[in-house]
Amino acid sequence: MPSSIRVCVLHRDKKKCVFCGRNSKQIQLEVDHIVPFSKGGSNDLSNLQTLCIDCNRGKGARNL
Repeated sequence: MPSSIRVCVLHRDKKKCVFCGRNSKQIQLEVDHIVPFSKGGSNDLSNLQTLCIDCNRGKGARNL
């Protein structure tokens, strides 16, 4: 996905993990597909969320 989309998602989510609330000063953040790209999910902003690296690894390729 383009870096401009990643920046939009991080700003929208206030640079915090939407699951645990940790911020970019505490842990690495990633932009995650709610419906995984591998399962037909899109790069649309409505299908993207900010997760910390720990929450994203725990989620894997599941829809949450």
